[in-house]
Amino acid sequence: MLIPDFTCYSLALVEGNHLIYSSKDSGLRPLWEALEKYSGKSGLILHDKVMGLAAARLIDRSGIIEKVYTTVVSLPAEQFLKGCGIRLTAFNVVPNILTKDKSSICPGEIIALATTEPDDFYRKIRAMMDAAPNLLSLL
Repeated sequence: MLIPDFTCYSLALVEGNHLIYSSKDSGLRPLWEALEKYSGKSGLILHDKVMGLAAARLIDRSGIIEKVYTTVVSLPAEQFLKGCGIRLTAFNVVPNILTKDKSSICPGEIIALATTEPDDFYRKIRAMMDAAPNLLSLL
């Protein structure tokens, strides 16, 4: 098993003992791109520095991740992943994921908390990324 190294990346996908994808970018975009690029695979391990409910819901929808390692997880994301049977190792649990300036809950977390229907959630996250391509890297 590869030990997460968040000094080298903010997000990584591991297959077996091989790192198959990594990104230093923040926000949901690197996760979105990784899940799209490796759709069709299964049993992957995700190292993601920050795990909110939006990320957790995208992971579940992808069907390719069996375990997540993270430094920080929101309580809603932790509960969601447990409910889906996706194993989680987290160092800290926080009420919600905040923006970098800590002034508010991040937009992806707000959408995930407010949208229960999976396809509607997916469309809203996609629209948010399309509307503000650089926004998610600022979170």
